[in-house]
Amino acid sequence: MPSLRLLPHGGYTLIPATLSTVAWLASLSQDGCDYARLTGFIVASATKSASVEFLEVGFTAYREPVLEGDDWKIQRTGECLAYDENVFHQDAFWMAAKAFAFIALVLGGGGALFLWFSSCCLFSRGTWRWAGYEVLLASISQSLGFLWFATSICNTGDSQCTLSYGSKANIAAAGLWFISALSIFCKYPQPKQILDEDEEEEQAVVNVVDSPSQQGGEGTSERDVENLPLEGDAKANLQVDDKKKGNETVVQTTPAEADLL
Repeated sequence: MPSLRLLPHGGYTLIPATLSTVAWLASLSQDGCDYARLTGFIVASATKSASVEFLEVGFTAYREPVLEGDDWKIQRTGECLAYDENVFHQDAFWMAAKAFAFIALVLGGGGALFLWFSSCCLFSRGTWRWAGYEVLLASISQSLGFLWFATSICNTGDSQCTLSYGSKANIAAAGLWFISALSIFCKYPQPKQILDEDEEEEQAVVNVVDSPSQQGGEGTSERDVENLPLEGDAKANLQVDDKKKGNETVVQTTPAEADLL
């Protein structure tokens, strides 16, 4: 049986593969400095200005807003600035959140790629479930990345962190990975049985032998079966024929014997 073919498990495998891929893309879409919005006294310390209202912060960098009219707005194409260690203290929560976010990215991307192989390769039930475990771990790791909101920069004095684009994208990614894992655990799509060329030829021969002719061929009908002799009748007919042949042998004489008679 061929090892590679299109959708050997049917179209169901496309559901978790697509969900995992979209989740992975959502996690990749952030640029590293748009995870949360930071307000409080630490903003003035970082910008050296009391007029700046907030900062966009991420795991590795932050971005300052731009004053447009009377409002401060973030330009997504703006430069990401490196953290000043004298202002921003990266504590254990910060490092743990960064590590979990990286693990989620690796597991989620690997799981999505692995699931796409189910569209052309046969997966056993165990392999299918292991793919679900990988995607589920990606969802859990992405959720643990929100430990970042427990860092000191979000909970010192009047400092406060709220959701921004990066954290919202991570929420979507964690949810999609979780749904993908559920779709894997809830159903194992049975592989389709596809005959190879040799099996197809054998099946065709069996069908020809088993099926009666559809175009006036010599098929065996029920009437022909009824007219077939039974085993006992056949033996009796053979014995009668043998006796007749024996009598004919006795009666027959040569021409010389006929003259004597």
